[in-house]
Amino acid sequence: MTGDKRKSYDFDVIIVGSGVAGALAAWKLSTHEDYRILILEAGDNGIGQGQRAEFHHAMDRQGNRGDMYAPYLELPSRTMVPSPEKASAAKPAAGQPFAEKYYDYANTPDTFRAGYTRLVGGSTWAWRGNTPRFLPTDFRLRKTYGVGRDWPIDYDDLEDYYVEAEEELGVSGNHEELDGLFGARRSKPFPMRGQALTYSDQLIKKRIEGKKVGNTTIKVTTTPQARNSQPYDGRPACEGHSNCIPLCPIGAKYDATVHLRRLQQKPNVQLRSGCVVTLLSKDEEGRVTRVHYKKWNEPGMPDVIVRAPIVLVAAHAIETPKLLLMSKLANSSDQVGRNLMDHIQWEVTALFEEPIYPFRGPQSVTAIESFREGAFRSQRSAFRMTIGNDGWGRAGSPAKIIDGLLGKKTYGPELLAEASHEISRMIRLSFSTEMLPLPGNRVEVSPKVDDALKLPRPLITFGVDEYSKGGLTAGFEASKTIFQLMNATLAEAKAPVQPDGTLNWNTAAHIMGTCIMGKDPKDSVVDGYGRCHDHENLFIAGSSVFATAATANPTLTLAAITLRTVKEIHHQLRHGGHR
Repeated sequence: MTGDKRKSYDFDVIIVGSGVAGALAAWKLSTHEDYRILILEAGDNGIGQGQRAEFHHAMDRQGNRGDMYAPYLELPSRTMVPSPEKASAAKPAAGQPFAEKYYDYANTPDTFRAGYTRLVGGSTWAWRGNTPRFLPTDFRLRKTYGVGRDWPIDYDDLEDYYVEAEEELGVSGNHEELDGLFGARRSKPFPMRGQALTYSDQLIKKRIEGKKVGNTTIKVTTTPQARNSQPYDGRPACEGHSNCIPLCPIGAKYDATVHLRRLQQKPNVQLRSGCVVTLLSKDEEGRVTRVHYKKWNEPGMPDVIVRAPIVLVAAHAIETPKLLLMSKLANSSDQVGRNLMDHIQWEVTALFEEPIYPFRGPQSVTAIESFREGAFRSQRSAFRMTIGNDGWGRAGSPAKIIDGLLGKKTYGPELLAEASHEISRMIRLSFSTEMLPLPGNRVEVSPKVDDALKLPRPLITFGVDEYSKGGLTAGFEASKTIFQLMNATLAEAKAPVQPDGTLNWNTAAHIMGTCIMGKDPKDSVVDGYGRCHDHENLFIAGSSVFATAATANPTLTLAAITLRTVKEIHHQLRHGGHR
């Protein structure tokens, strides 16, 4: 870009959203050249240790450590930029109102139960930190199994970026356990060794390693996590508080504020919080260069317009399509907002036959990757299984055991003895299934508006497909068999798919799709670089570009894709046009 042309813009790049995609994109761009970068974020909170301590105090005052939103409920932004705090609620009975305050629903088969946070730093304030990679077949699902879609990129296109993303996020993992997993080669080791196995992980692995569930041989592996196993990048090693969701108290787990704090040292980079982007618009040449936002945390809530030759939207897979639809952009394919996906999840709980002492270490350390791949994917979804180190997880805290004992009129020393006996043996297996991209699962713009800023809310249509239901059933049966191999006693084993068709499921809060990538502009929103087919200077980053959901947590893959997108943005700024 020539000097005169550059002066006609306020910035070189405007990024909407400060979660992991937006923060990482800004950081990486800033290392290529002294680009003038503006990050706009709807939330308004600090990113230092003082803010982390205040979040912890807010959670303690409520006494609600199981709520992923608990540390953030006292922020003023909750009333101005709401987020879906009650999204985990099931669809109510006919005639009953929805509990959700932020999602609106059309004639939907089910509620969309995944939530997210609108904060400086995004939902990484409340994520668990697991960072497995996708498998090669996850990028070519239709070619391999005749279902879903194929991506315009493959595993090998991303492998170098996977390595870079693991370095940027600080991922701990064991190279030798995962190199070549179902064809997923690794060109470099992880930045640090994986988390040490807890006592419970050691006992469980000894019981089930090498055993078979049907034709599948169980292999217990250490889960890659963006959580330090040693001091790294100025952050301490995990101290084992088992409080990873909703908040790591010491910052051993990566969150997007890591990159945002780095950017504070860059004079050409600005982070403006309390800025809700309301519209993207074209300039006189037809390029999407104008970003309109409302500054809700200033008197009068002024409307502001800023301009840049490149706009990158990284506002998550709900807010991104909502903004594009409000702006009437990038939708010649009619795919903006469509193909909404999550990882449909369920868990089974049990009591081990001897004490395993959970709650020491991260909430999960190990997983079973063995069920992620196979010819069955032509008929039903794969699943990835987590071995919990947090008792019964969402299915029940130690208080549930105590309440049960009290209900049996167990008191005094007997209560203490029985509670100690059971709590020390709590174990869970959870499994996340993949969803297919279905056009009918979608985000639209609601005719209703948010009370504070008078902006429309997301309108959701969502249902769990038969493909995922098949995976839920397979995961449930596998979990029961694995507990039998452990010689554990089932505590709660409610089938996710009931004989009458009733469906029990949890969300993994892994929101994907809605702006999917593809080669054909007629049936996708962006190309393999995250560039909108309709607008060569408008890019999208984050899990909204995912063409399939796979079974791996999405953060590492979205980070790798973001790094690839940044490289293309840099090329376009330096040389004009695109490859």
